[in-house]
Amino acid sequence: MTWPTTPVSTANVDAGADNPALARIQIKQVMDNVNDIAAEFGNVSAGGSSADLHLLQYVGGTSTWTTGFPQLHRYSEKAYSHPTTTGNTTINFQAGNVQTIAATGNPSFLFSNFPQCGTVTVVYTHGATARTASWPASAKFAAGDSALSTVANLTDIIVITTVDGGVTYFVSIVRGFA
Repeated sequence: MTWPTTPVSTANVDAGADNPALARIQIKQVMDNVNDIAAEFGNVSAGGSSADLHLLQYVGGTSTWTTGFPQLHRYSEKAYSHPTTTGNTTINFQAGNVQTIAATGNPSFLFSNFPQCGTVTVVYTHGATARTASWPASAKFAAGDSALSTVANLTDIIVITTVDGGVTYFVSIVRGFA
């Protein structure tokens, strides 16, 4: 199937005084387009039907349902550099999924705007003084360990993931990059 690309005019149905009977050709074209799409979804090879986590892949004039995900190509992430870390430090998912922090004080981390499922990586660099952090109650830590590096001038990598829209955040901290 070729994906329907025939444009349909709304000239006969876009105002209260229009006569929908004059739009018969356009209405028929819309029905043909919808039927073509419905037929394609009902007649897809390699698996035959959709299921959770299946992807409809259209390549070179054929469509297949697949359980794999397409290979990422030239993938990049959005970076954000925090201006300060004294006091409340909000890790806002919408700001970027890779965030950098140059420590100037002890942060009290807050999390905001995470989607239903998402991950943010924080590159946290200690200055001349090692810092301690406080975390929201919704944060759960690998092996229960929420501590940052205890040595100055090191960098910690903090990975924050939610799979339930922010009810729970799973936090992993890899300490001591020099």
